[in-house]
Amino acid sequence: MLIELASLEEARGEFSHTYQPADLTLDDDRVTLCGGTEVQGRIRRSGTEAIVDGHLDGCVQVSCDRCLKPIQIPLISDFSLEYITGSDYEESYTAELTEDAMSVSVFDGETIDLDEIVKEQLLLAVPTRSLCKIECLGICPQCGNDRNTGDCGCEQKVVDPRWSALKDLMNGKS
Repeated sequence: MLIELASLEEARGEFSHTYQPADLTLDDDRVTLCGGTEVQGRIRRSGTEAIVDGHLDGCVQVSCDRCLKPIQIPLISDFSLEYITGSDYEESYTAELTEDAMSVSVFDGETIDLDEIVKEQLLLAVPTRSLCKIECLGICPQCGNDRNTGDCGCEQKVVDPRWSALKDLMNGKS
């Protein structure tokens, strides 16, 4: 969905859209939409600059980091983005890359792609670690069975081979 800045009345406008899972392709194979994702907000234009404030409410499916089971995570995110044209960016930020410069996005001065904003905000809101439950036991590193469903019978004591020389020294072997 493109927002055309020329069509904004009095340099202001509001937007609201619901994305279905088939509407967006996220650039991360680990994350998929699991339901409707609602985005709403306001856009203001001042000269060649545009400011987008919005709210995102959706749900994504990821894999548990320990057992790899799919889990659904509700995501709620508020965002505020500043857009300037490429020529304004070059004039303003040529000397030094500052933190303020990193929070600014460059656009063509005519349209803002809401789809790209939603994709970015969804991926930023996904936690870096996701667990199906806090006490998740994960998968057995030897046989690959899910240890949450029962004991696989594999011996869990694995000695790191890098320490074998020290173990031999402790046992009096040379």
